[in-house]
Amino acid sequence: MIANTEVLKRLADLCHAAETGTFFITTTDNKACHILVETGRITALSYGAHRGQCVVAELPFIKIERFSFKQNMKMPLTSRSFVDEGVNVLESLGLHHIDSQHETKRVYRGVEIEETRVIPTLKKASNEVTHKKPARMYRGRVVDD
Repeated sequence: MIANTEVLKRLADLCHAAETGTFFITTTDNKACHILVETGRITALSYGAHRGQCVVAELPFIKIERFSFKQNMKMPLTSRSFVDEGVNVLESLGLHHIDSQHETKRVYRGVEIEETRVIPTLKKASNEVTHKKPARMYRGRVVDD
């Protein structure tokens, strides 16, 4: 069994290095955890029956057997696995991201526009109103995938 702090530190190091790929974790009770990282930002999480933001609460408490990172590999996950763009998963885990601002440049009608995006902290994100998607239904029952 591997300490969760070691694995979470490795995940934070990959995010700080702006890596892209899939972080795989295998637990002692034979469950799989997949974490998609795109240019240093955690975009999707899947662990057992949990998807998306629910995995963040479970991640510090799972018993890890093995872990690995496959660079430039995107694991196909369901749409419920993806977290909102404004959510900073590292901040939710208590691992602070080095830079709090991302500067991006885009071209619109031949003019270069520079945008600065600030990654919100938990306090700012909790004040915002979140819109929850309705549950997926099949024959009158909620589908959990």
